[in-house]
Amino acid sequence: MVLLLICSSVTVSAQDQSFSLQGSFAKMDRKPSKLYLQYQRGNQWIKDSSEVANGNYFFSGQIPEPTLASLTVAGQGGVSTGLPQILGLFLEAGTIRILHTDSFSQIIVYGSLAQLDYAELDKSGAPYRFRLDTLYNAYRLARKLKEANRMQKLEIEIEEVSEEHREKVLRKFAAEHPESPVALYALIESAGFPLDPVKTEPLFLKLAPGLKNYPSARELKAKIDIAKLTAIGQIAPDFTQNDTLGNPITLSSLRGKYLLIDFWASWCGPCRYENPNLVAAYEAYKDKGFDILGVSLDQPGERAAWLKAIKDDKLNWHQVSDLQFWKNSVAVQYGINAIPQNLLLDPQGKIIAKNLKGKDLLLKLQELMP
Repeated sequence: MVLLLICSSVTVSAQDQSFSLQGSFAKMDRKPSKLYLQYQRGNQWIKDSSEVANGNYFFSGQIPEPTLASLTVAGQGGVSTGLPQILGLFLEAGTIRILHTDSFSQIIVYGSLAQLDYAELDKSGAPYRFRLDTLYNAYRLARKLKEANRMQKLEIEIEEVSEEHREKVLRKFAAEHPESPVALYALIESAGFPLDPVKTEPLFLKLAPGLKNYPSARELKAKIDIAKLTAIGQIAPDFTQNDTLGNPITLSSLRGKYLLIDFWASWCGPCRYENPNLVAAYEAYKDKGFDILGVSLDQPGERAAWLKAIKDDKLNWHQVSDLQFWKNSVAVQYGINAIPQNLLLDPQGKIIAKNLKGKDLLLKLQELMP
């Protein structure tokens, strides 16, 4: 049985190719009774299931390009059999055969060079995942104890370890395996938020020509192009969007001051947590040549929530939104796919800094307007 996880019909494009996944637990004494295979196909998440019969299971489907999937023991079956719950698999066109040996996660793969590459990448990243898990556990504890300084230090350390993983594992793999579809996957994973075109584009250009035709590669190329237009040193692309009264505000009309474009939403916890820092910066520098333009990614029908958040958080500056959630036209134009994010513009509209959070914004404004 195949269950589509979004409300949309499936149509197979001419570029889609068939795969089949055949697995065996013949070498294992204790076997699960059912497995789930989950993977992304375009904008759809597909979840398929297979009963295990005589120690064997079978999946088949259509994919537009080699794709990372997860193979999971159904329900609590993995507990009763003593097996790990989940296994990452790289699907590609053709027939892939898997033999589970000593345990569910110990496998021998036939018919998929991509899976062998993915196993190498996964092994290289394991130490970083362990370090990040430890840091995230510490962060959750600090948040529970409301230790703000500890949380801030952990956030910095988490980002440092994450960037080390991106550089020493993901980008390194992409550079050394330009012919492998896993290189494209690694490059997409390393792009981060926001995407840095200086680090990403050279590796993208070195990918094998065939990989650049995949849908995810075309999407990454579009993100690189947007990131180049919104990079530090560029004039911020102009836009117009309506404010809370329905009046249009054009970005270029706000030139003459240092301007922070703040992407946020009423539903975004981290955004609301950051708002007091923006208020402090605004109150300290609004009379010295500083202004803010809030761009909200609030959802359709949530105008009241947007206005309430502005009032509750005392955001006494320009606010615009088309209430289109992640399809907000300005967010799409600027390649925003995670919030909060911000860009600081000089009086001529040039981008001079990005994602100034906490006290960093105040320190930057102090440097610019002592």
